[in-house]
Amino acid sequence: MNFIKLSITRPTVVVVLFTVLIFFGLYTYRSLNLELFPEFQADVISVGTVYPGAGASEVENSVTKEIENALSSLEGMDGITSVSMENYSLVTVKLKSGSNVDLSLQNAQRKINAIRGSLPDETEEPALSDFRMSDLPIMSIGASAIMDETVFST
Repeated sequence: MNFIKLSITRPTVVVVLFTVLIFFGLYTYRSLNLELFPEFQADVISVGTVYPGAGASEVENSVTKEIENALSSLEGMDGITSVSMENYSLVTVKLKSGSNVDLSLQNAQRKINAIRGSLPDETEEPALSDFRMSDLPIMSIGASAIMDETVFST
């Protein structure tokens, strides 16, 4: 009841109190760090290797298994999956949460360089990469029309 009595007898105190609260609320709101896409790094490393002219089983036996064996001893590894298709091998290494992805990427590069001689001569240099949110496109746009392609593209 004291607050109600104070509000009635001295309304300026209440106005000043709420003005101060609104001021601090606006100040803290403007000082918040809001990010639309916060920095995020998935604990995943992928190794893609092109083997031109090879079938899926040949890619699996001569490229994918070699890379899997080399990366199986990678420190902080949680799991490994691979896909072998015609002319291409993709090996994905999932790291344990909190692992240093950059250090693991360097170690994986070292292990790939060590087995490079045992891969077939026709294979291109294996490409190692990690997943980053900043690598994704901001926007993808598509368009369609019922008209000639040359007219539509101009």
